[in-house]
Amino acid sequence: MKQLYILIIFLCLSNVNFSWAQTLEEKEAIQKGNAYYLQKEYDKARASYERAIAQTPSSLKGNYNLGNTYYELKKYDQAITHYTKAAKAALDKETKAHAYHNLGNAYMQKKQYKEAIETYKKSLRNNPSDNQTRYNFALAKKLLNNQQRNQNPPDLPKPSDFAKQMKAKADAQAREGKFLKAYDTMKSALEKDSTVLHFQSYMDKLNEVIILDTIQLK
Repeated sequence: MKQLYILIIFLCLSNVNFSWAQTLEEKEAIQKGNAYYLQKEYDKARASYERAIAQTPSSLKGNYNLGNTYYELKKYDQAITHYTKAAKAALDKETKAHAYHNLGNAYMQKKQYKEAIETYKKSLRNNPSDNQTRYNFALAKKLLNNQQRNQNPPDLPKPSDFAKQMKAKADAQAREGKFLKAYDTMKSALEKDSTVLHFQSYMDKLNEVIILDTIQLK
């Protein structure tokens, strides 16, 4: 299951220094948003963070946390908007790297792998030693390669009856949400029967679902 690292969801409690004063209204709205976020009441968290941004549109904390909230709500376009603002507002390299990391994740969820790759590069320029971002960067390149291959598929072998049976078995597993098991079924079948390669695009899609479920927020 996907795990989330909320490293600066409580920026107001961290030792990061900011060059602007935080209004009382903004601070209270962010604190309420943080409480709702931890309770997974994302719609209420969103409303609180939006109130904070209404007070200070360039708010790093407000935009970053609102980006995380929209990400959880699977509203990735809005998440991209606010992560971009947070990255622009960040004054230190570590915070900027975190914002770009999460921005890359949002592009990944939209399957915009070229944009994800470029964004992870920006994150790594600010924090070259971040292994999590390096890992996601490698995944984005792999998924882009799969995407491009499926747009121009090679001639594939006609599937055998065994290959079709394994595809049906994997379909049943996928319908139950067992995507990793479905992928393993197809991978094992391919080792026994090369005509399973006919379903390479299907295997790539299963792998994509598995990968996107593992990427983590900062």
